[in-house]
Amino acid sequence: MQSSNERPAALPRLLLVEDQLDLADLMEQALTDEGNEIAHAGSVFEALGMLDSGRFDGAVLDVELRDGVVFPVADRLLELGIPYLFASAVYDQLVPVRHRRAPFLAKPFHVQGLQRAVREALGRTSPAAAAPH
Repeated sequence: MQSSNERPAALPRLLLVEDQLDLADLMEQALTDEGNEIAHAGSVFEALGMLDSGRFDGAVLDVELRDGVVFPVADRLLELGIPYLFASAVYDQLVPVRHRRAPFLAKPFHVQGLQRAVREALGRTSPAAAAPH
């Protein structure tokens, strides 16, 4: 039982930047199952606005979006000190040098690979909340 002074730990809040809605839904479910709260942006413009108005513990970025490449979002995440990873079908060699230290998950990927990559990027070793089986 929690004492009245203890608050439950907040779920890690992730920014998911993906313009393919069906894939975004799948990714969101997989990351929610791991105990994360997800905010989805479908464009560079939307993601930058969300970063200006919200708090995030990490981000998962598709590289090529309908309104351009995601690197301005990655630049802002870098400035803010927020960990991020790329999940994309483009070659990782296209990622600018300043972002090459970020993990790169090649599409198509297994859901478990996405979950593991996000845990590692956030510095967690296990899911924040176990999914029921």
